[in-house]
Amino acid sequence: MMTDYDPKEIFNEPIFMNTIPENIDISEEKYEGISPYLPFIRDWNSNIIDIIYWSKPEKTQVFELKLLEKGSMEFIGRITEIKVKSSEEFVASLSNNVEVIFKDDILKKNNPDLKNKSLSEILDEVERVRLLYLNIIAKDEDKKNPKFYVRTYMDLARVELRTKELLEIKERYKVNWFDLFLCAIGINPFDLNKDEYKLLKYMYLPRVLSLFPLKFSDDFTKYTHMLQFTRPGTGKTTFYSKLMHIMKITIFGRLPSRTRLVMDARTGTLGAIFYNDYIVIDAFDKNLDQKIFDDFVSTVDSGMAQGLWSIERGSASTKSEKDTFKRDVGFTFLGNVDKINNENLVDMVKTSRDWLSGELKKKGLDPKTYGPFLNKIAFVSIIDEDFDVNKYVVDKVMSVPYFMAMINQIKQDIFRAKYNSIKLSDIKDTRERTYTIMVAKKLRGLGLSTIADDPEIDIQQGYLEEIAKDIVKGTFGWKNG
Repeated sequence: MMTDYDPKEIFNEPIFMNTIPENIDISEEKYEGISPYLPFIRDWNSNIIDIIYWSKPEKTQVFELKLLEKGSMEFIGRITEIKVKSSEEFVASLSNNVEVIFKDDILKKNNPDLKNKSLSEILDEVERVRLLYLNIIAKDEDKKNPKFYVRTYMDLARVELRTKELLEIKERYKVNWFDLFLCAIGINPFDLNKDEYKLLKYMYLPRVLSLFPLKFSDDFTKYTHMLQFTRPGTGKTTFYSKLMHIMKITIFGRLPSRTRLVMDARTGTLGAIFYNDYIVIDAFDKNLDQKIFDDFVSTVDSGMAQGLWSIERGSASTKSEKDTFKRDVGFTFLGNVDKINNENLVDMVKTSRDWLSGELKKKGLDPKTYGPFLNKIAFVSIIDEDFDVNKYVVDKVMSVPYFMAMINQIKQDIFRAKYNSIKLSDIKDTRERTYTIMVAKKLRGLGLSTIADDPEIDIQQGYLEEIAKDIVKGTFGWKNG
């Protein structure tokens, strides 16, 4: 006999862990900003919390001083830049802005398991780490210029994926991937009425769709870039912050320069696109200076479209020499929207894309710049509704062996998902049609089919294809949509 399970009881399953560690005396200051690390730490203790706290970017000076005083410090975070110095060492800039040296002989002296690994293999390994633990030592060989060396390192995301248990729990509670993904970051989607859940979907579905790569062709990026404006307090930044380490996301508070994003041509230091799969630009609506915007669009133009990036090498006199390389990166742009006058929407502004174009024009930006930029955005989401995300937050988060298993499974389901090409045959613009196919496959891969028990009939019906059209056109969640 089958038992019906209450979906919200899923939070009691062992795949979830408490976001507030039990039996630990933790101050509010030390707990602030800890959410991106929660899924990775199985056994919380005050020492781990202290490591994370002193590894924060705002504690850089204190971290370095403690390192000099004690001779060693532990670090938990990410690498933001790497520069090869010689065949024996490379320098890494950490997320707290401290520079450390990975030196071949020191690493192998303290890590016997690295004996047969080359330094290039170690570099490749640490470049791909989602969350890194380091034991760092200070050496002051000439008494004037102390240097920091990595003694040991560990990939905190290197775990055995628990796919089988995850799928069993998903089936037991009859939840789709979209709802389970929200559960994983501490959002309870089950205690909402119909209207509340509809608004939740308007807010969170574009955010989830901005994730998960989907290879369509060599001439097209595998990411669906997204722009979302909502009223303040709807959890936009928090959503991506919680996923920062799980999905290799970096968040900028303004439009980044070419130097920070791609490469510093003078020093050869690689930028953020080399160490992240997603770039999130927060407060996009507050940083729209014409020159800065033009420079940014020029930098990301082919990168957003095709994953092709140009690197300028050499000095100022020779920087016209460029190399082109392939790397797909997803871009998300976030901002706030004030209350929109309904009277201006009914006949004049049909879609969120149209409204955004008007707003960018009002801010004095050139249509020749923002037009091509918007063409590379797969979907624009403008949600002008009050939404208190704290009403749906629970003190739970999915632990990393299950979280990573879920991400991998969603990727596979999206890749295998079919779509109804006939329903999309009326879309004439090639780029728009490609975006719509990608979104339709993602919707179906996330388990949002209306006829889940019969996938073939669901595809023939084409309901998700119609939703995908609305999302790409900009009528999904739009007041006039």
